[in-house]
Amino acid sequence: MANSILFITTSSLAANPRLVKEIEVLKNSYSCTVICYKHDDWSLELSQRIMSNNKDVRFIEIDRNSEWMSTIMSKLKHKLSVLLNPILKSNIKISAFASNDKSVQIMKFMSFEEKYEHIIAHNLGAFYPAVKLAKKLKVTLQLDIEDYYPGEALYFNKSYEKENRNRLMQYSLKNATSITYASKGIAMQCKKQYVIPDSSAQITIINAFKSDDFPKPSPKKNERLKAVWFSQNIGPNRGLESVFEAAKVHFDFEFHLIGNSNKKYIESIIPSPNVIFHEILPQWELHQLLSEMDIGLALESKDADFNRDICLTNKFLAYAQAGLYILATDTFGQRDFLKDLHYNAGEIITNLSDALNVLPVLEIANEQKIKRWEKAKTFGWEKEQLKLKQLLY
Repeated sequence: MANSILFITTSSLAANPRLVKEIEVLKNSYSCTVICYKHDDWSLELSQRIMSNNKDVRFIEIDRNSEWMSTIMSKLKHKLSVLLNPILKSNIKISAFASNDKSVQIMKFMSFEEKYEHIIAHNLGAFYPAVKLAKKLKVTLQLDIEDYYPGEALYFNKSYEKENRNRLMQYSLKNATSITYASKGIAMQCKKQYVIPDSSAQITIINAFKSDDFPKPSPKKNERLKAVWFSQNIGPNRGLESVFEAAKVHFDFEFHLIGNSNKKYIESIIPSPNVIFHEILPQWELHQLLSEMDIGLALESKDADFNRDICLTNKFLAYAQAGLYILATDTFGQRDFLKDLHYNAGEIITNLSDALNVLPVLEIANEQKIKRWEKAKTFGWEKEQLKLKQLLY
């Protein structure tokens, strides 16, 4: 059993709630250290709150503004690696540094002298540094595969980046002692695509939340039905166009959108008055607000990228745990999860406006909402976290 654990992520704390949940589960049994990033954006205040709520955890927060020299050097090495990528395609270090400049910088902040006994790496950019450190310290390595990274959209180095991601995944999985997947679809794809040692423990831990984060649904005080969608950002290519279109013909509904708004995008849409915008909320406030809603909108587009088809998002699980009736687009992750449930949590739709026209009234009633809220406790974080604990014994 490990006594000290190092978590590594290339994101901020608030942008990685899965990592935060893991820390809060394990900190009472293990000495936990986290290498993460400080982002001067919507996540800043929320990340600071997370750190203040976990004073018994050691956080090594990399601020790219104050660490300007290492930031410049990491970006230069990244650009050099991109240039060398076509020549040294099989070089894993070049692949890692060409894929993410944070992989370069994290190496500087890792101590090869401290005696961590277990390492948990989140995000693809953290995998290469984590493997190198685990080998140096001769300790166990756990990879958390929250997304299928080679299936995500490419934004740079498009001729080589997908190959880089696949190479990094194979290299990292080959060296992992244990692997956690955030959805069944991601687990299936990784097992199909990569050679994983038989000795590696593998388990799917869905990104659920604590059941008691969601209050018991209470009778509605407002005659209007409320549909909700949330994410980090409200902007294009998120499936929201169908929400704005539906809002213009369904005035008997309120459509609540929660996230950091892209003002230019919103101005170009000219949303109708029954679309209500909310700023990003701390997790507990978000879950409180969700409990006041009736319908959860899970509008992932499998055409956006392959990962969107097989992942299972935080929003989908939060809707289910709040007891909302879910209207979901036809992705493998969403369809498969709804099918596996032993109750009616929602339906797969092809058109939001049409689905609202034939919404099953009885399913929206508060009595049914309470039943869904109760049944969702079977996959709450208090259940899923037990799988995480078992990996460490």
